[in-house]
Amino acid sequence: MILDRLAPVREEARELAERFAAGGYRIYLVGGIVRDAMLGLPLDSSFDLDLTTDAQPDAVKAILEEWADTLWTQGERFGTIGARRGDRRVEITTHRTERYLPDSRKPEVAFADAIEADLSRRDFTINAMAVELPDGGLVDPFGGADDLRVGRLCTPLGPEETFSDDPLRMLRAARFLAQFDMTAEPKLVDAMTAMADRLEIVAHERIRDELDRLLTLSDPGPGFELLFETGLGERVLGPVGDGHAALALLGKVGDDPVIRLAALLAYAGSPAEVRSALSERRTTTEVSRAVFAVLTAARRAVEHPPQSLAELRRWVVDAEPHLPQAVMLAIALGGVNTLTADVEALVAAEPDLSGPPALDGDEIMALLGLEPGPEVGAAVDELRRHRLDSGPLAADEAREHLLRWRSS
Repeated sequence: MILDRLAPVREEARELAERFAAGGYRIYLVGGIVRDAMLGLPLDSSFDLDLTTDAQPDAVKAILEEWADTLWTQGERFGTIGARRGDRRVEITTHRTERYLPDSRKPEVAFADAIEADLSRRDFTINAMAVELPDGGLVDPFGGADDLRVGRLCTPLGPEETFSDDPLRMLRAARFLAQFDMTAEPKLVDAMTAMADRLEIVAHERIRDELDRLLTLSDPGPGFELLFETGLGERVLGPVGDGHAALALLGKVGDDPVIRLAALLAYAGSPAEVRSALSERRTTTEVSRAVFAVLTAARRAVEHPPQSLAELRRWVVDAEPHLPQAVMLAIALGGVNTLTADVEALVAAEPDLSGPPALDGDEIMALLGLEPGPEVGAAVDELRRHRLDSGPLAADEAREHLLRWRSS
């Protein structure tokens, strides 16, 4: 069945595979495409061809130079040669094993002759399968197909060895568990718990990228539950406070990654501690600001619910441009059950609430006889304050108010 699903891919790669065969080499399709075909998932037409071969990098490069439109060799010392032909991107890696030395953030790579040796160093059995091209069969030395069928997440070798090779795989375990609705085998969970401190050798940016992938899944909850169970949650998110409460909140806030991250940090403590947690995970400036704004606005709504129309106006203006996320998180935190209806009614009645003041700077200067400077800014601020306190202002009302304000 899997061979039938991969038939279009095998046919597309036939010419390239035959070139390798003519040189006396074997080449295999590997990676997520084999796993997804096994699961019956649709194949995105923009997929990359991820291949592995027993040919050494020099031989791979020689074959690709005659076949590809474009070639790149930045990964050559790790055994990877990249190419593009037409719209298809191809990466071919010599069979290899790799491991991280105790204090290193870069792998030590050794080339291998057998596909089984290469697959043994993959992260999980469900990713340790290959299909020989162009017309060979499935290579599954570690039972990945059976593990997919029963929903079991385990490693080709002992989990301690697999996670020692690349500790980021402990975070990938959480992602695959959530993505494919799997159950982690007990010894995998035990190894994650015992080896949590090994994550320190992994570059912060790789950790951030893996967490971002987890946050975008349809239901990341099981993955984060595994991270908190093994002690990895706080290592990658910072101090989250009550992990169980954070997980419960995560399940109430929808699928936006920003609000999900804000929910996970909702019990992290002071604003300074939240900023520290975001900095620790190397969050981009844009995302960090958005998460902090959503969390700050939601906490404010819960701790000091708007009691008047003026207070509600100020809260809405301060929460922009993240108003929907702030409302959702505040509702999830509890105690502000009418906030959604109150905000919707206000925005419908006063659609210009977050818009510009009734008079612009030139009009204010002409009205009050001012030159450009701080006084103009003070007048603009006064119009905004009056707008939030008293509601919409027509231009004539704004002029009258500024004249009274200036005279006083």
